[in-house]
Amino acid sequence: MKPGLHQLYARLADGELHNGAALAEELGVTRAAVWKRMQALRDMGLEISGTAGDGYRLPRPIELLDADAIRRQLSSGELEVDVVGAVDSTNARLAAAGGPHARALLAEAQTAGRGRRGRGWQSPPGSGLYLSLAWHFESGLAGLAPLSLVVGLTVAETLRRASGADVTVKWPNDLFVEAGKLGGCLVELGGAAEGPCRAIIGIGINLFDTASMASVDQAWTALGRHGEPVGRNDLAARLLDALAAALADFDRHGFDDFLARWPAFDALADRPVRVIHGNGSEMTGTARGIDGQGRLQLETDDGRRRAIASGEVSVRVR
Repeated sequence: MKPGLHQLYARLADGELHNGAALAEELGVTRAAVWKRMQALRDMGLEISGTAGDGYRLPRPIELLDADAIRRQLSSGELEVDVVGAVDSTNARLAAAGGPHARALLAEAQTAGRGRRGRGWQSPPGSGLYLSLAWHFESGLAGLAPLSLVVGLTVAETLRRASGADVTVKWPNDLFVEAGKLGGCLVELGGAAEGPCRAIIGIGINLFDTASMASVDQAWTALGRHGEPVGRNDLAARLLDALAAALADFDRHGFDDFLARWPAFDALADRPVRVIHGNGSEMTGTARGIDGQGRLQLETDDGRRRAIASGEVSVRVR
Protein backbone atom coordinates (compact mmCIF):
# COMPACT_ATOMS: atom_id res chain seq x y z
CA MET A 1 0.00 0.00 0.00
CA LYS A 2 1.55 3.29 -1.08
CA PRO A 3 2.21 5.78 1.76
CA GLY A 4 -0.44 8.24 0.61
CA LEU A 5 -3.04 5.49 0.37
CA HIS A 6 -2.13 4.14 3.79
CA GLN A 7 -2.37 7.64 5.30
CA LEU A 8 -5.93 7.97 4.05
CA TYR A 9 -6.83 4.44 5.16
CA ALA A 10 -5.47 5.13 8.64
CA ARG A 11 -7.40 8.42 8.82
CA LEU A 12 -10.68 6.69 7.92
CA ALA A 13 -10.09 3.84 10.37
CA ASP A 14 -11.82 5.64 13.27
CA GLY A 15 -15.19 5.10 11.54
CA GLU A 16 -16.14 8.78 11.83
CA LEU A 17 -17.43 11.04 9.03
CA HIS A 18 -14.59 12.83 7.22
CA ASN A 19 -15.10 15.79 4.92
CA GLY A 20 -13.23 15.58 1.61
CA ALA A 21 -11.89 19.13 1.80
CA ALA A 22 -10.66 18.61 5.37
CA LEU A 23 -8.94 15.39 4.38
CA ALA A 24 -7.24 17.12 1.44
CA GLU A 25 -5.91 19.87 3.71
CA GLU A 26 -4.76 17.42 6.38
CA LEU A 27 -2.97 15.17 3.88
CA GLY A 28 -1.54 18.05 1.86
CA VAL A 29 -3.12 17.00 -1.45
CA THR A 30 -5.93 18.17 -3.72
CA ARG A 31 -9.54 17.08 -3.29
CA ALA A 32 -9.21 15.29 -6.62
CA ALA A 33 -6.29 13.31 -5.22
CA VAL A 34 -8.38 12.36 -2.19
CA TRP A 35 -11.16 11.14 -4.48
CA LYS A 36 -8.72 9.03 -6.51
CA ARG A 37 -7.32 7.47 -3.36
CA MET A 38 -10.84 6.73 -2.14
CA GLN A 39 -11.52 4.91 -5.40
CA ALA A 40 -8.27 2.96 -5.07
CA LEU A 41 -9.24 1.81 -1.56
CA ARG A 42 -12.72 0.86 -2.80
CA ASP A 43 -11.13 -1.14 -5.62
CA MET A 44 -9.21 -3.08 -2.96
CA GLY A 45 -12.50 -4.02 -1.28
CA LEU A 46 -12.74 -1.38 1.46
CA GLU A 47 -16.34 -0.30 1.99
CA ILE A 48 -16.48 3.51 2.02
CA SER A 49 -19.80 5.31 1.99
CA GLY A 50 -20.44 8.96 1.12
CA THR A 51 -19.10 11.55 -1.31
CA ALA A 52 -16.63 14.43 -1.24
CA GLY A 53 -19.38 16.89 -0.43
CA ASP A 54 -21.21 14.82 2.20
CA GLY A 55 -18.12 13.23 3.74
CA TYR A 56 -16.67 9.73 3.76
CA ARG A 57 -16.91 7.05 6.41
CA LEU A 58 -16.41 3.33 6.97
CA PRO A 59 -19.27 1.09 8.16
CA ARG A 60 -17.35 0.40 11.38
CA PRO A 61 -14.04 1.42 12.99
CA ILE A 62 -10.97 -0.64 12.12
CA GLU A 63 -8.30 -1.51 14.67
CA LEU A 64 -5.15 -0.96 12.66
CA LEU A 65 -2.48 -3.62 12.95
CA ASP A 66 0.37 -2.47 15.19
CA ALA A 67 3.62 -4.45 15.35
CA ASP A 68 4.60 -2.95 18.71
CA ALA A 69 1.21 -3.78 20.25
CA ILE A 70 1.50 -7.36 19.02
CA ARG A 71 5.08 -7.75 20.28
CA ARG A 72 4.11 -6.50 23.75
CA GLN A 73 1.54 -9.31 24.07
CA LEU A 74 3.79 -12.13 22.89
CA SER A 75 5.07 -14.73 25.33
CA SER A 76 7.53 -16.22 22.86
CA GLY A 77 10.82 -14.34 22.83
CA GLU A 78 12.02 -15.70 19.48
CA LEU A 79 9.24 -14.31 17.28
CA GLU A 80 9.91 -11.28 15.08
CA VAL A 81 6.87 -9.38 13.83
CA ASP A 82 6.48 -7.01 10.90
CA VAL A 83 3.30 -5.25 9.75
CA VAL A 84 2.71 -3.83 6.26
CA GLY A 85 -0.18 -2.14 4.50
CA ALA A 86 -1.07 -4.09 1.37
CA VAL A 87 1.06 -6.76 -0.31
CA ASP A 88 0.44 -9.28 -3.05
CA SER A 89 0.77 -12.19 -0.60
CA THR A 90 2.31 -12.41 2.85
CA ASN A 91 3.58 -15.90 2.03
CA ALA A 92 5.23 -14.66 -1.15
CA ARG A 93 6.89 -11.74 0.66
CA LEU A 94 8.30 -13.98 3.41
CA ALA A 95 9.56 -16.43 0.81
CA ALA A 96 11.25 -13.63 -1.13
CA ALA A 97 12.99 -12.58 2.11
CA GLY A 98 14.40 -16.08 2.52
CA GLY A 99 11.90 -17.24 5.13
CA PRO A 100 13.97 -16.45 8.25
CA HIS A 101 13.07 -18.60 11.24
CA ALA A 102 10.27 -17.32 13.53
CA ARG A 103 9.60 -14.27 11.34
CA ALA A 104 5.95 -13.21 11.07
CA LEU A 105 4.47 -10.84 8.52
CA LEU A 106 0.98 -9.35 8.83
CA ALA A 107 -0.80 -7.21 6.24
CA GLU A 108 -3.83 -4.95 6.29
CA ALA A 109 -4.75 -6.36 2.86
CA GLN A 110 -3.54 -8.77 0.19
CA THR A 111 -4.02 -8.17 -3.52
CA ALA A 112 -3.19 -11.74 -4.54
CA GLY A 113 -3.93 -13.85 -1.47
CA ARG A 114 -3.80 -17.60 -2.06
CA GLY A 115 -5.38 -20.70 -0.59
CA ARG A 116 -4.81 -24.40 -1.14
CA ARG A 117 -4.48 -25.72 -4.71
CA GLY A 118 -3.86 -22.22 -6.08
CA ARG A 119 -7.27 -20.81 -5.23
CA GLY A 120 -7.55 -17.07 -4.60
CA TRP A 121 -8.33 -15.72 -1.13
CA GLN A 122 -10.34 -12.53 -0.67
CA SER A 123 -8.31 -10.19 1.57
CA PRO A 124 -9.93 -6.71 1.67
CA PRO A 125 -8.43 -4.05 3.96
CA GLY A 126 -9.23 -4.28 7.65
CA SER A 127 -11.90 -6.99 7.42
CA GLY A 128 -9.74 -9.98 8.29
CA LEU A 129 -6.46 -11.17 9.70
CA TYR A 130 -3.85 -12.09 7.09
CA LEU A 131 -0.52 -13.35 8.38
CA SER A 132 2.36 -15.62 7.51
CA LEU A 133 4.94 -17.26 9.75
CA ALA A 134 8.26 -18.78 8.64
CA TRP A 135 9.50 -21.72 10.71
CA HIS A 136 12.52 -24.00 10.40
CA PHE A 137 12.39 -27.69 11.31
CA GLU A 138 15.12 -30.18 12.11
CA SER A 139 13.00 -33.21 11.22
CA GLY A 140 13.11 -32.79 7.44
CA LEU A 141 10.33 -32.87 4.86
CA ALA A 142 9.68 -36.58 5.37
CA GLY A 143 8.27 -35.93 8.84
CA LEU A 144 6.11 -32.92 8.00
CA ALA A 145 3.17 -34.62 6.28
CA PRO A 146 0.72 -33.73 9.10
CA LEU A 147 1.93 -30.11 9.43
CA SER A 148 -1.15 -28.64 7.73
CA LEU A 149 -3.36 -30.35 10.31
CA VAL A 150 -1.17 -29.12 13.19
CA VAL A 151 -1.62 -25.57 11.94
CA GLY A 152 -5.37 -25.85 11.32
CA LEU A 153 -5.99 -27.44 14.72
CA THR A 154 -3.86 -24.86 16.56
CA VAL A 155 -5.64 -21.95 14.87
CA ALA A 156 -9.09 -23.44 15.62
CA GLU A 157 -8.20 -24.01 19.27
CA THR A 158 -6.95 -20.43 19.58
CA LEU A 159 -10.05 -18.95 17.95
CA ARG A 160 -12.31 -20.93 20.25
CA ARG A 161 -10.43 -19.73 23.35
CA ALA A 162 -10.32 -16.12 22.16
CA SER A 163 -13.93 -15.72 21.00
CA GLY A 164 -15.95 -18.67 22.24
CA ALA A 165 -17.03 -19.40 18.66
CA ASP A 166 -17.44 -23.11 17.85
CA VAL A 167 -14.67 -23.24 15.25
CA THR A 168 -14.01 -26.61 13.60
CA VAL A 169 -11.47 -27.86 11.05
CA LYS A 170 -12.49 -29.37 7.73
CA TRP A 171 -9.65 -31.70 6.80
CA PRO A 172 -6.92 -30.84 6.23
CA ASN A 173 -6.97 -27.22 7.47
CA ASP A 174 -10.03 -25.21 6.44
CA LEU A 175 -11.66 -23.35 9.33
CA PHE A 176 -15.45 -23.47 9.68
CA VAL A 177 -18.21 -22.31 11.99
CA GLU A 178 -21.29 -24.39 11.30
CA ALA A 179 -21.59 -24.59 7.48
CA GLY A 180 -19.71 -21.35 6.75
CA LYS A 181 -16.02 -21.15 5.90
CA LEU A 182 -14.26 -18.84 8.35
CA GLY A 183 -10.72 -19.09 7.07
CA GLY A 184 -7.94 -21.30 5.83
CA CYS A 185 -4.26 -22.10 6.00
CA LEU A 186 -1.61 -22.50 3.32
CA VAL A 187 1.63 -24.34 4.16
CA GLU A 188 4.51 -24.13 1.69
CA LEU A 189 7.57 -26.29 2.30
CA GLY A 190 11.17 -26.22 1.16
CA GLY A 191 14.35 -28.08 2.09
CA ALA A 192 15.78 -31.59 2.24
CA ALA A 193 13.79 -34.80 2.64
CA GLU A 194 15.81 -35.92 5.68
CA GLY A 195 17.61 -32.76 6.81
CA PRO A 196 16.63 -29.29 8.01
CA CYS A 197 13.75 -27.67 6.13
CA ARG A 198 11.57 -24.58 6.17
CA ALA A 199 7.84 -23.95 6.17
CA ILE A 200 6.02 -20.75 5.37
CA ILE A 201 2.60 -20.87 6.96
CA GLY A 202 -0.11 -18.52 5.74
CA ILE A 203 -3.37 -17.93 7.61
CA GLY A 204 -6.41 -15.96 6.49
CA ILE A 205 -9.39 -15.41 8.78
CA ASN A 206 -12.60 -13.51 8.01
CA LEU A 207 -13.25 -11.24 10.99
CA PHE A 208 -16.05 -9.01 9.66
CA ASP A 209 -18.68 -9.12 6.95
CA THR A 210 -17.80 -7.22 3.80
CA ALA A 211 -19.56 -6.73 0.48
CA SER A 212 -16.58 -8.04 -1.49
CA MET A 213 -17.21 -11.51 -0.05
CA ALA A 214 -20.38 -11.73 -2.15
CA SER A 215 -18.20 -12.97 -5.02
CA VAL A 216 -17.01 -16.02 -3.03
CA ASP A 217 -18.44 -19.19 -4.56
CA GLN A 218 -19.12 -21.06 -1.30
CA ALA A 219 -20.86 -20.50 2.01
CA TRP A 220 -18.72 -18.32 4.24
CA THR A 221 -18.89 -16.63 7.61
CA ALA A 222 -16.95 -14.14 9.75
CA LEU A 223 -15.80 -14.38 13.35
CA GLY A 224 -17.71 -11.18 14.17
CA ARG A 225 -20.97 -13.09 13.76
CA HIS A 226 -20.04 -15.60 16.46
CA GLY A 227 -18.89 -15.40 20.05
CA GLU A 228 -17.24 -12.48 21.82
CA PRO A 229 -15.46 -9.61 20.04
CA VAL A 230 -11.67 -9.87 19.93
CA GLY A 231 -9.21 -7.21 18.77
CA ARG A 232 -7.05 -7.82 15.70
CA ASN A 233 -3.75 -7.20 17.50
CA ASP A 234 -4.76 -9.33 20.47
CA LEU A 235 -5.84 -12.16 18.17
CA ALA A 236 -2.64 -11.90 16.11
CA ALA A 237 -0.50 -12.22 19.26
CA ARG A 238 -2.51 -15.18 20.52
CA LEU A 239 -2.23 -16.98 17.19
CA LEU A 240 1.50 -16.37 16.85
CA ASP A 241 2.21 -17.54 20.41
CA ALA A 242 0.08 -20.65 19.95
CA LEU A 243 1.68 -21.48 16.60
CA ALA A 244 5.22 -21.01 17.93
CA ALA A 245 4.50 -23.41 20.79
CA ALA A 246 2.73 -25.94 18.57
CA LEU A 247 5.38 -25.96 15.86
CA ALA A 248 8.19 -26.42 18.37
CA ASP A 249 6.26 -29.26 20.05
CA PHE A 250 5.55 -30.93 16.70
CA ASP A 251 9.21 -30.72 15.69
CA ARG A 252 10.37 -32.27 18.99
CA HIS A 253 7.64 -34.81 19.74
CA GLY A 254 5.73 -35.50 16.54
CA PHE A 255 2.02 -35.67 15.79
CA ASP A 256 0.62 -37.90 18.54
CA ASP A 257 -0.64 -35.15 20.86
CA PHE A 258 -2.34 -33.32 17.97
CA LEU A 259 -3.90 -36.58 16.76
CA ALA A 260 -5.51 -37.05 20.18
CA ARG A 261 -6.99 -33.53 20.10
CA TRP A 262 -8.27 -33.70 16.51
CA PRO A 263 -11.68 -35.41 17.12
CA ALA A 264 -13.02 -32.46 19.15
CA PHE A 265 -12.52 -30.18 16.12
CA ASP A 266 -13.23 -32.57 13.23
CA ALA A 267 -15.85 -30.98 10.96
CA LEU A 268 -16.09 -34.11 8.78
CA ALA A 269 -16.44 -36.78 11.47
CA ASP A 270 -18.84 -39.52 10.32
CA ARG A 271 -20.19 -37.41 7.48
CA PRO A 272 -20.75 -38.64 3.92
CA VAL A 273 -18.17 -37.04 1.61
CA ARG A 274 -16.84 -36.90 -1.93
CA VAL A 275 -13.07 -36.95 -2.40
CA ILE A 276 -12.09 -35.23 -5.65
CA HIS A 277 -8.61 -35.83 -7.03
CA GLY A 278 -6.62 -33.38 -9.11
CA ASN A 279 -7.27 -35.46 -12.25
CA GLY A 280 -11.04 -35.19 -11.75
CA SER A 281 -11.63 -38.72 -10.46
CA GLU A 282 -13.83 -39.11 -7.39
CA MET A 283 -14.43 -41.45 -4.48
CA THR A 284 -17.39 -41.39 -2.14
CA GLY A 285 -17.78 -42.68 1.37
CA THR A 286 -17.88 -41.65 5.02
CA ALA A 287 -15.14 -39.69 6.81
CA ARG A 288 -13.80 -41.66 9.78
CA GLY A 289 -11.21 -39.32 11.26
CA ILE A 290 -7.48 -39.29 10.51
CA ASP A 291 -4.48 -41.57 11.03
CA GLY A 292 -1.07 -40.97 12.57
CA GLN A 293 0.22 -39.41 9.35
CA GLY A 294 -2.65 -36.92 9.13
CA ARG A 295 -4.36 -38.80 6.30
CA LEU A 296 -8.14 -38.75 6.04
CA GLN A 297 -9.68 -42.13 6.79
CA LEU A 298 -12.39 -42.77 4.21
CA GLU A 299 -14.78 -45.65 4.59
CA THR A 300 -15.89 -46.18 0.99
CA ASP A 301 -19.45 -47.06 0.08
CA ASP A 302 -18.42 -50.70 -0.42
CA GLY A 303 -17.08 -50.88 3.16
CA ARG A 304 -13.33 -50.62 2.50
CA ARG A 305 -10.99 -48.20 4.30
CA ARG A 306 -8.81 -45.81 2.28
CA ALA A 307 -6.16 -43.41 3.62
CA ILE A 308 -6.26 -40.10 1.71
CA ALA A 309 -3.24 -37.77 1.77
CA SER A 310 -4.02 -34.05 1.49
CA GLY A 311 -1.92 -33.29 -1.63
CA GLU A 312 -3.98 -32.46 -4.70
CA VAL A 313 -7.40 -33.50 -3.42
CA SER A 314 -10.46 -31.66 -2.18
CA VAL A 315 -13.26 -32.99 -0.02
CA ARG A 316 -16.93 -32.07 -0.27
CA VAL A 317 -19.72 -33.01 2.12
CA ARG A 318 -22.45 -34.85 0.25
